[in-house]
Amino acid sequence: MEWLKERLKEPTTYLGLSALIYGGGQLAKVNEAPAIADAVASAAPALSSGDWTTGLVSVLLAVLGVFMKEKGSR
Repeated sequence: MEWLKERLKEPTTYLGLSALIYGGGQLAKVNEAPAIADAVASAAPALSSGDWTTGLVSVLLAVLGVFMKEKGSR
């Protein structure tokens, strides 16, 4: 458990997670995967510094932006 806590303090952990999401999305043909991977990568500095609120909110809002439909579009 301590090992995992230490890995969560490193920005490269989130960049690796981002690459995993991107690659998995490419293999599974998920069109939204690059945007989600970018959201995780952009939140990496906040998450690695322990600012979980900012990091998780930014990822959540980015994912919502990917999946929400725009008004007026069909």
